[in-house]
Amino acid sequence: MNKNTMKNKSQLAKLLATENIEVQENAVQTASFDVVNRILTIPIFKEEQKSKHVYDMLVGHEVSHALYTPSDSWKDMSNRSKEFRSFVNVIEDARIDKLIQKKYPGLVDDYLKGFDKMLKDNFFGTKDKDMMNYALIDKINLYYKSSKRLDFKFTNKEKILVDAVDKCKNFDDVLKLAEEILGYCKKELQKKPEVAKVYKPDPKGKKVDESETDSEDSKSDMTTDDKVSEWLDKKDEEENKDSDSDDKQKTNTTGGQGAGESGLPSEITSLTNDFMDTAIKGITDDQARERDYCELPKVDLKKLIIPYQKFIRDIMVYDKQHHNTEYDRGQINKAKLTTDKFIRESSNVVNYLVKEFEMKKNAKLYARASQDKTGIIDPLKLHSYKFAEDIFKKITTVPNQKNHGMILLLDWSGSMQKHILATTEQLINLTMFCKKINIPFSVYAFMNNHRETKDDYLHSGFKITGNSIKPDASTKLVQLFTGKQSKVDFTRTAQILHRAAMYFGGYYNWRRSDPMAEDMSVPSISGDYYLSSTPLNESLVAMDHVIKKFKDSYKTDKVALVTLTDGASNSMHHPKCGELHLKLNGKYVPAHSYWRDKKDFTSVMLKYLKKKYDLQLIGFYLVSKYRELQYMLNVPYGKEMLARKMFSKDKFIADHDTAYDVYFYVNSGTRIKNNTFDDNANTTNKRSLKKMFMSGMKNRINSRVLLQNFIKRIA
Repeated sequence: MNKNTMKNKSQLAKLLATENIEVQENAVQTASFDVVNRILTIPIFKEEQKSKHVYDMLVGHEVSHALYTPSDSWKDMSNRSKEFRSFVNVIEDARIDKLIQKKYPGLVDDYLKGFDKMLKDNFFGTKDKDMMNYALIDKINLYYKSSKRLDFKFTNKEKILVDAVDKCKNFDDVLKLAEEILGYCKKELQKKPEVAKVYKPDPKGKKVDESETDSEDSKSDMTTDDKVSEWLDKKDEEENKDSDSDDKQKTNTTGGQGAGESGLPSEITSLTNDFMDTAIKGITDDQARERDYCELPKVDLKKLIIPYQKFIRDIMVYDKQHHNTEYDRGQINKAKLTTDKFIRESSNVVNYLVKEFEMKKNAKLYARASQDKTGIIDPLKLHSYKFAEDIFKKITTVPNQKNHGMILLLDWSGSMQKHILATTEQLINLTMFCKKINIPFSVYAFMNNHRETKDDYLHSGFKITGNSIKPDASTKLVQLFTGKQSKVDFTRTAQILHRAAMYFGGYYNWRRSDPMAEDMSVPSISGDYYLSSTPLNESLVAMDHVIKKFKDSYKTDKVALVTLTDGASNSMHHPKCGELHLKLNGKYVPAHSYWRDKKDFTSVMLKYLKKKYDLQLIGFYLVSKYRELQYMLNVPYGKEMLARKMFSKDKFIADHDTAYDVYFYVNSGTRIKNNTFDDNANTTNKRSLKKMFMSGMKNRINSRVLLQNFIKRIA
């Protein structure tokens, strides 16, 4: 569907939402309405056949059926003849089309232009045929579908019946009128069997004579409204007669199949309506995939999130049970000392970056400050009143700062093992910075290693319904750091996280080449916290609740959502595994599993969260070699060497063409540098020492890739 059609569809859906009706496109032949769930399903049309006005006209029409056609009464007609149902359908269409256009005047233009398009494309089978030769029911059908613009010539009797269509207030009126018109058509066929040719119209046939009228009609002096009212009253009287007379009347008007009438059709139906139904089926896309219209599951944060207190306690219990020897305790202590040393050596650089940040922030604030004169005289300037007019006090207005916050999602998957140590150190530095400048923050590691839940949603943090997507039931968010964490708990979490990173960084690397993991006995951690797969999508679903709670708790104006990962998310399952359409903000949007095309589930969720919470989205994609980026980056021709150099020198490449505000491809081999001087340097020259110091400080700052880029985004 083209852009304009989609836009219009969205606007129409917003209107119809007030009626608690959902409009869904799917791989079906005909439209249908689910009365219980209030879901209107319409066919998916072929791309080349799609028209904005036709689409909205058909949607409006079907919605009007849902609103105004009593479903029970329509079902009760299943035992009536095909011809009777055909007549009822034409008259009911005219009634509900009028009602929906009255309710939503914006649809009037769609009905006008939609009919013109359908007539031009021969949706009614009228091409090269004289519509004046059609039976009355087809004239009525075309007359009202054209919004009374087709210039049909009706006899006086026909005019009464045509005007009666306008007078139908409810479905009962429609049934009465359908009987009358069907009876009239049968009588006309009995009087003039040659009229049967209207059911197979001859384009060269003779038009209906304007002067051909019922003698009774021509003698009448009543107005059309009076005649319609009289007719409706007559039908009410007929319904009150005894059952034998009523049955006889029904037989005379609606029952006959015409089997005994030579040359007459066995059934009378609206040819134009039948042709339209067939034409609509012909433009439906029979190759279209079935669509799944799903909602987000409910989230129980208490079951989904493992607080940092439990994380610390679980590891302590595990160590007590599995690392209870003196040697093991010594190794655990050694790992703690390694982390403490790293934090201590990082503090100076982080403090330096904090001061730089505060200076930049204040400079920008005062650059936007304004001064206004007051009505109060400044005594210090009073002496200059003879030669200066500016003797009044001034007030400086500094724009209010926005209260920022950060939520970070850390990928705790198996593929992260080669990046995990460097990433963990970058993360610890980032949290140290946030603590020092009092930015509220929460850091979560997302994993699905808690297999005790399996597919048991009873114990999962996700509560699914019949039409919700099915997240991985074993998904957990492990809260690592938070702004409300005590210094003791922050240090304990950092020690455990850093130790885990050293363990995984060495465990999967048999060479143990990393100097931080050179000890072959880095203590393991509980299996519940082992590296697993990548439930990023599940985490983003959870963020819809986490962000709200975070903003309410910290009263933040602006929140930065940061993701740290080395690959795409696991696929999200849904009931039928068809083409997924996800309900967000009251409307359905495509959200498939193909990565990085801006309509994948991850991108759709990011856009949804950004719009809902006014987020700043920052993504860090960890990759060890530039060639691993080539299939993801659209580097302009001739810029390849520049990109390679940037990745090597700056340690990152920024991409602004994703669902994120900025997406950083980070050289994951970049370790935090804490040494100011070259260990091999041997000089006492002050100038050399100064140069070495400045160079060392620059390297120390540049090595903190995550922190540097985060500061740039929030400064």
